[in-house]
Amino acid sequence: MTVAAAREAYPRWAATYEHENAVTTLECELVERLSRSPRGLRLLDVGCGTGRRLVGSGAASATGVEACPEMLAAGRQAHSFGPEVRLLEGDARALPVPAGAFELVWCRLMIGHLPECEAAYRELGRAAAAGGQVVVTDFHPDAYAAGLRRTFRDGEEVLEIEHYVHTAETQIAAAEKAGLVLSAAAEGVVGPQVRGFYSAAGKAAMYEQQRGRPLVLGLAFRRDA
Repeated sequence: MTVAAAREAYPRWAATYEHENAVTTLECELVERLSRSPRGLRLLDVGCGTGRRLVGSGAASATGVEACPEMLAAGRQAHSFGPEVRLLEGDARALPVPAGAFELVWCRLMIGHLPECEAAYRELGRAAAAGGQVVVTDFHPDAYAAGLRRTFRDGEEVLEIEHYVHTAETQIAAAEKAGLVLSAAAEGVVGPQVRGFYSAAGKAAMYEQQRGRPLVLGLAFRRDA
């Protein structure tokens, strides 16, 4: 299996990125539990990929920031975004958005692509409006410690995306420096809702081994007023 940095992997993943898998399914469930409804709010999605989570969000305005131009191009081809949606190419550590502009900020399955997380949290805190919410999800440190990895298939090749482990404690400390206060934490755990992905891949035995294991970590923060 080839290990590729995010900047190398995502251009190759863009064409098939929107196919859901066990990790993304558990992550969506976590966001449903942790996040305010974006309906009627000013929403920012940092590391938005193709922008798929902005579709039908009901947000008054929805801005997606993504470092990979191929991902943004794939999203524009796949979706007819409404006028409320804006997609921007940019780095999570230097967001191309004004300060205090968003009532809800998402950073979903992206923070682990960065060697350190403080700069990204500083930007998430800067972008959030006073009293706003920031929700961050990522591949669970316990899953990584157990030898599990985020992978995707590009033709006949399976690629592992380079990942940097940021524990909950490390992220909470970085968030506090950015003026963010933890309000909730949760885990996405392997269970019946994702069993079909294992079965479809011919990995029923792996499902039994991983059942009950957390795959996704979710943290929700409030921006200090």
